Amino acid sequence: MLKKITLPVPRHLKKFLEGEYGVTPKGVIHVEKWSEVGRLIHLASRVVPFPIKAEKPSGTTVTISYYCREKAYDVPPEKLKELVLQLEEIFRRSLIFEVRKVHELTGQQYGRFVTDFLDRYGIVADEDIEWQTVRKVYRDYLDRINKQNQKIYA
Repeated sequence: MLKKITLPVPRHLKKFLEGEYGVTPKGVIHVEKWSEVGRLIHLASRVVPFPIKAEKPSGTTVTISYYCREKAYDVPPEKLKELVLQLEEIFRRSLIFEVRKVHELTGQQYGRFVTDFLDRYGIVADEDIEWQTVRKVYRDYLDRINKQNQKIYA
């Protein structure tokens, strides 16, 4: 059975998910159960013996469709916020991995690589998300790694 879930997400996250998983002509992102987002949805789902009226999300939303064999197995409305937070973590991790692989090879300033990551998904800096905030995600990662290395070599 094909099910749909609508999540309120920031604009940059919507563009990232659409770029990563593709979008149907109706504007729906379809994920398979074995994908990372599919596994997240499956883990957040539970048996719901009676229908729950979900609130209509406002602002920027993304609709994700997925297959589920059981009709009464659904994502409860109280889990939607945590699901969006996990999707944001996927965005951050993808940013770090992509920027890190180029930054470690070239050793140049990483700001250009952050911009390339945003451009690849059509995310407009300072419009969809603040550029300094995205840059800080990678800078915090570098600080965390440097602290770990100092402990190892100290």
